[in-house]
Amino acid sequence: MPPVKHVGEPGAGKPHARFDGGREESGAHGHSSSGTGASRLPNLLGAARSRARPLRRPRGTAVSKPWFSTNRDGQTVADDLNGYLGWLQETWRKPFELAISTAYFNPGGFGLLADKLERVERVRLLLGADPGRGYERVRRLERGAATESAARARVRHALSGHEQDLETDRDLLGFTYEADAGARRLVEWLRSGRVDVRRYERGFLHGKAFIVTTDNEGVLAGSSNFTFAGLARNLELNIAQYGEPAVPKVVEWFDELWEGAEPFDLAAVYEARYAPHDPHLIYLRMLFERYGRELAEQGDAEGGLRLTTFQSDGVWRARRILEARDGVVVADGVGLGKTFIAGELIRAAVHDRRQRVLLVAPAALRDGPWRTFLRREGLGIDCLSFEELSADRQLNANGGQSHLTFSLDDYAMVVIDEAHGYRNPDTQRADALRRLLQGSPPKQLVLLTATPVNNSLWDLYYLLSYFIRNDAAFADAGISSLREHFSEAAAEDPDDLSAEHLFDVLDAVAVRRTRHFVKRYYPSDRIEIAGEEVPITFPTPRVRPVSYDLEDVLPGVFTRLEHALDCAEGECEHDADVAAGATLSLARYVPSRYLSSGGDVEAYQLQLAGLLRSGLLKRFESSPHAFALTCERMAASHDAFLEILDEGLVARGEALADWVATDSDELDVDELAQHEKVDRAAVYDVDSLRSDVEADRELLRAFAAEARAVTAELDPTLSLLADQLAAIAAEAEADGLDEADTRDKRKVIVFSYYADTVEWVVDYLERAVAERDDLSAYRGRLTSITGSGGDKTEVLLGFAPRSSEAPEGTEDRYDLLVATDVLAEGVNLQQARHIINYDLPWNPMRLVQRHGRIDRIGSPHAEVFIRCVLPDRQLDALLGLEERLHRKLKTAAASVGIEDEVLPGSAVADHTFTEPREEIERLRREDPTLFETGGETHAYSGEEYRQELRSALEDPSTRRLIESLPWGSGSGMRKVGAPPGFVFCARIADHERPVFRWVAREASDGDDEEAEVVSDTLACLGHAQCGADTVRVLDEETHARAYAAWEAARQDIYASWQRATDPANLQPRIPKPMRAAADLLRANPPPELGQRELDRLCDAIEAPYGTRIQRLVRGALDSEEAPVERAREVVRVVTELGLEPAPAPEPLPVIELDDVHLVCWLAIVGG
Repeated sequence: MPPVKHVGEPGAGKPHARFDGGREESGAHGHSSSGTGASRLPNLLGAARSRARPLRRPRGTAVSKPWFSTNRDGQTVADDLNGYLGWLQETWRKPFELAISTAYFNPGGFGLLADKLERVERVRLLLGADPGRGYERVRRLERGAATESAARARVRHALSGHEQDLETDRDLLGFTYEADAGARRLVEWLRSGRVDVRRYERGFLHGKAFIVTTDNEGVLAGSSNFTFAGLARNLELNIAQYGEPAVPKVVEWFDELWEGAEPFDLAAVYEARYAPHDPHLIYLRMLFERYGRELAEQGDAEGGLRLTTFQSDGVWRARRILEARDGVVVADGVGLGKTFIAGELIRAAVHDRRQRVLLVAPAALRDGPWRTFLRREGLGIDCLSFEELSADRQLNANGGQSHLTFSLDDYAMVVIDEAHGYRNPDTQRADALRRLLQGSPPKQLVLLTATPVNNSLWDLYYLLSYFIRNDAAFADAGISSLREHFSEAAAEDPDDLSAEHLFDVLDAVAVRRTRHFVKRYYPSDRIEIAGEEVPITFPTPRVRPVSYDLEDVLPGVFTRLEHALDCAEGECEHDADVAAGATLSLARYVPSRYLSSGGDVEAYQLQLAGLLRSGLLKRFESSPHAFALTCERMAASHDAFLEILDEGLVARGEALADWVATDSDELDVDELAQHEKVDRAAVYDVDSLRSDVEADRELLRAFAAEARAVTAELDPTLSLLADQLAAIAAEAEADGLDEADTRDKRKVIVFSYYADTVEWVVDYLERAVAERDDLSAYRGRLTSITGSGGDKTEVLLGFAPRSSEAPEGTEDRYDLLVATDVLAEGVNLQQARHIINYDLPWNPMRLVQRHGRIDRIGSPHAEVFIRCVLPDRQLDALLGLEERLHRKLKTAAASVGIEDEVLPGSAVADHTFTEPREEIERLRREDPTLFETGGETHAYSGEEYRQELRSALEDPSTRRLIESLPWGSGSGMRKVGAPPGFVFCARIADHERPVFRWVAREASDGDDEEAEVVSDTLACLGHAQCGADTVRVLDEETHARAYAAWEAARQDIYASWQRATDPANLQPRIPKPMRAAADLLRANPPPELGQRELDRLCDAIEAPYGTRIQRLVRGALDSEEAPVERAREVVRVVTELGLEPAPAPEPLPVIELDDVHLVCWLAIVGG
């Protein structure tokens, strides 16, 4: 990289002009100056004539034959040379020749003399290497050949530096039409046939001279190099001589050096920038700017575990992120061995650094795969379940047991498997983890999850918040607030959210590879299975849709349920449909709507009602049994509500329990009990509230009665399931090689979201297996797992003893397993080859997790089969209703100012990386893309880009082309259907991270000044992505428009960076309750608090916490106690929650516009 200003060096931020087109010189030897021009981007060639401060003498004062020349008081060396050459050209009848000796050269120097030089008959330009400041003042005591060899080495080193200097000056030309025109003019002059260029390579050349050799006319010699700075800016000293005796001696000196010099292709240095570069080379240079340094630092993996190559690469990346962030998300796709990556990180901490490590995992994984892995690898560490960690007395004041072996500060690393279980920040589980991570020095956190986003982008945000506590941590990537960045990403396009908006964050904190990635880039990788190394292979996923008609299950009910649920928030009060019992108002869950005083509906109640509507729909589709139970439970809670209302109270309790009953997320109701309160009925419109609750209760009872009337024998979906199982058993019998292989081929996991549906399915299958001969293979081999009790480990080991690494002698007991998603995490069940998804996959990421249980490295099956039971005729209606319910929830939330989720899963933009409707449609078409990509919608991720660059750099010639590509180089290509525009890759001073911009081009009017500028790195690289066979397409008009597009990009880059230099722009938005609590403490400090502790508490409070912490703090503020007592209550809440001050955001160093350098660019020509 050319020498540029160091970010944050003194003097930054002061506007200045540049004229030289290259680095500025200073000192006796003309060296680059670190604090002046060497640090700044040059302006346009020839700009001295139009924009510079006055450098020339007043008109009429030029000397035709100068004797003394310097740059001072309006006089410049360039003026003197131009005057002299002009006088010769006007007065001499014959052409003359010019010889120039210089150590430094740049286009800016040529631009000052170009008009005159282009009229000179012949020019000899002699370049040479300056000894530099490193030239030795004290002679080394070397003898003979050693002395000569050392001298030659010093010259070679200086010559290499000379070439780098020339390339640096070229790279710092800038990217404008004027600069390019000036450089092209230089190349035309050098290629004109009238100019010869040589370089003296036998020693150092320090003499500078401009010699008119014809008739020994004259010489101007001294300190000025042939550069802009030497001819127009530096304080130089030059003396002129004419004729005998000085000029012949100088000519003789020059001719002697010229004869000993080597031809040097100076034009080629500049022509390289304008060569017709292939688009793929430009694209690779962009990747090199982003990932080249990182790949250069990566060495051979050293570790104690036997890892595949792709796992070793993952370990290296994870270590690098841990060192930079104290946390990492290992989000490799299901079945790719995240356990081994975490295992090597654990081994290095325990064995190499002698540190203590804590592993936290779901109980089934702790007792199964992890216990086996740790024992086999000899890793003695604490391994706790989620529940054990939350209940430990060091982390929970109400905890009754000690599960942690050591004190909290003794642990240096915490590893959490299935870390998405901590995505909800408003739980006791999350509180315990935050307390665990407190202390100094900070603990390293390793989060393992194949699905960091389950329900909304906020899942990922809350996971990152455990180790990224500075909201401005990514300011240098243009993200001044991480929280606001997630909000913007969620709001970008609520109906088609993509990962590109979070690329820079994910690329900095996560290791994320898919099986498609491994297949493409590690085709020859091998893994040890059962003591034998075998190639890494994955079974091919086969999707089998299984259709049924919802009307055959509950005739006519869906139409009435759709009408009952499809009611926008706030539109149902006193509605005729409600009075008639046809529409659910859910008044029992939104009592704040009935306050006599009016006012806003409580956000918690509003989101709860929306989720209940969605939950009822999903349970209706799942099974009549689950739907009936839910309606009955809700009706019973309405009875209780009405009884309390008769006592003059409005109950706000039990609401959460009803919500949990409609959703598959197994949350602890007690953890969110802070929502539940009881109010006096006097402040409500009791008559309206009672009427609506009674109407809802009757409608729920009616739905429950209809669903109860459907017996298992009348449910066609159950018989359809039994038929699928019979077909699987028959196929296994036909394909099995022996008894064990046949048994493995008929093993099936039936998944449902709901434990009630699992109960419904198991009751039916037990009878069907006993009665049907075609299901006889499953007799005595049926089992189930839900979240409610039972020995999950025993069931898992009995279902897949080989792949789950069960203890020796464990019996293979089960072939048919019916389970909720409690089974869909972390367990190795690849002994089976069939999955049946019994209910509609509302969240496709759940299918990815389920699929990952059987589609894993080391599977004995060439193919795995995923059946999805879909209500084919009603599918569009079901998905459309769910979309409307979520859209109305978001609209209602916006009306009361909700910016993010109040309840987990209720985010205003509640989406995953995969759009559910599109994925379900693919499944219906038997398209397995969802399982091949692991839910990633974009083919390219940071890991893909790294590996693509790594592959290109393996070819030495390609590496040389990439590394030597001049700054400002560009190309163009045609992309059918793509919008026209420009991708720019830039550097900011010497900052290590490049920045990218996409500037759209409107093909109709070409108004680049109004062009859209996009800063998302993934979007930019996506536009630039191309292959080695991509044809270069770049017409003159498009090339000319690139200059204005770059100026728009440059201004945007500068403005974005400068925003982050102001500390005020980096301060997070503090929620109102937190501000009020800090104000209360400052105004009414409890006397027992010292000033330092008071300041610490206020700093801890003033942060962008989630809704649960806000709610607890608000509860302390709402107390009727005296202000000091309320302040003490705030202190108690802060202490119990373990809140600590977040690191202060660090502003970026101030830069100048000229610190923004263009590295390369690519034009996209639509077509």
